[in-house]
Amino acid sequence: MGIQLDKDSIKLDPPARLSSKLNLNSLWGRLGLQSSNKDKYALVNSPEEMYEYLSDQQFKVTDIMCGSEKALVKYKQTEVAQSKIPKGVNSVVAAFVTCFGRLMLYELMEKAGNNLVYGDTDSVMMVTRRSGYVPPPDFVWPQQLQNPPELEMGEYLGMLTDEVTEKYGSDWVGTRFVSPCSKTYSLAVENVRNKETPKTFKYIMRCKGFALSDKTKDTVNHNSYVDLVQKRIPNISVPTTQFRGRPEGGVDLIKAPKKLSVVYSKRKIVDNYETREWGYKDPTPP
Repeated sequence: MGIQLDKDSIKLDPPARLSSKLNLNSLWGRLGLQSSNKDKYALVNSPEEMYEYLSDQQFKVTDIMCGSEKALVKYKQTEVAQSKIPKGVNSVVAAFVTCFGRLMLYELMEKAGNNLVYGDTDSVMMVTRRSGYVPPPDFVWPQQLQNPPELEMGEYLGMLTDEVTEKYGSDWVGTRFVSPCSKTYSLAVENVRNKETPKTFKYIMRCKGFALSDKTKDTVNHNSYVDLVQKRIPNISVPTTQFRGRPEGGVDLIKAPKKLSVVYSKRKIVDNYETREWGYKDPTPP
């Protein structure tokens, strides 16, 4: 490619790495973005302009809001206009990136086997042996950890990183995990060298559709997730402020409760309440 790299200038830069990771994970989606089927608006100044939108086969007018001198036309583009592919859109490349990303994720999930506890677009969580831990002589590892999968780790883009170690240090280990539904989980990490009791945990949490803040920490937390999964509570209700757009323009602020519940039907349930992806088939024995 003719690109010259200065070896002495290559150094660890966590903010730049995070920025590059976000770009790689999100900007490729622009290749598959089809905005032609969304509502569009046009401000017209004369009856002639209005007639163009009403008579042109490229436009399907869905609403007209008239003012004293101008009118706002709400419309969608018809199939005639949608047949024109916008610049920057390449469905083949978008499908290629998505497909190969899922294949790499599935490869990791397959290696983890029953040790897998969570997987998402670019990450997995699995039960494994703690690096450097030497058990007592009479200790016997559980069957699924007697031969744990070996994963190649690294610091470069595209390689796996231990995000717990990266954020908290090598003495911190994830020891408890709970997930009531997709894209919603809590991983409790503790300092294994700290022998004080009671144990002090830090939490890596995600909650789809909810903003995690000081206002919600008493309601949406690791313990409330556990209560949800163990059916001690039916749902978690959080008061939220929602923005609702008006068809004619403007925004309304609506205060309404948002509820989080357990979702256990997005995968096929098998023995012992384990789950598999829909369409999954057990490997054929040799």
